[in-house]
Amino acid sequence: MDADTGTVRQQSEISWEPRRRMTLEAARKRSAVIRILRLSFLILSALIIAVVALYIILNSLRKETPAPPPPVEADGEVRMINPRFTGRDNAGRPYVVIADTATRRTDEPDTTDLVNPRLDTAPGSDSSQVTARRGVYQANLKILNLYDHVLFTTPNGYEYKTEHARFFIDTDSIVGDEPVDGTGPMGSVRADRYEIIDGGEKVTFMGNVVTRIKSHSDANGDSHE
Repeated sequence: MDADTGTVRQQSEISWEPRRRMTLEAARKRSAVIRILRLSFLILSALIIAVVALYIILNSLRKETPAPPPPVEADGEVRMINPRFTGRDNAGRPYVVIADTATRRTDEPDTTDLVNPRLDTAPGSDSSQVTARRGVYQANLKILNLYDHVLFTTPNGYEYKTEHARFFIDTDSIVGDEPVDGTGPMGSVRADRYEIIDGGEKVTFMGNVVTRIKSHSDANGDSHE
């Protein structure tokens, strides 16, 4: 019995050694896997933090387009910044009136005082344009009165300067009771009063009218009148 018992114990110890070596090797592999997973989690967490930080920085640096300022009401007046009035005349041609500021009169809701107004008729290549330092726009009548350094340009190359112009938008015509100076491809003109019809297609001058008509240009480009 003792010999058999010793033999069994020796065989048991011999068979246990390989199992212990396999168990240690598996443990080492498991530890390596755990280290790799832990490192992967750390890297992933760092990436997530970096992405969130980058998103916050980009949002803080991004410049949003400012919304246009709303009308300002003071002492019963309504003031608008960069106003824009659009519509069509009797012939269906579009027009647009813009300005730096517009103040609506309290006693005349349809009347607006403009600073640096500009009127474009038939916007595009065939557009006539009128600019001035001050203006009064009557929306219900579609009449724009312009004052101070009024400049009117036409598609056919004419330019008129005066101190007052009353623009009847529906009929695309201008009437002025102040002296006017005009220049264009055909020459120049000066008058005390004027009327411009159909965006410059027809112009009538009245009162002390002085005209200079270009006859031809010589080879040197000098004009002869």
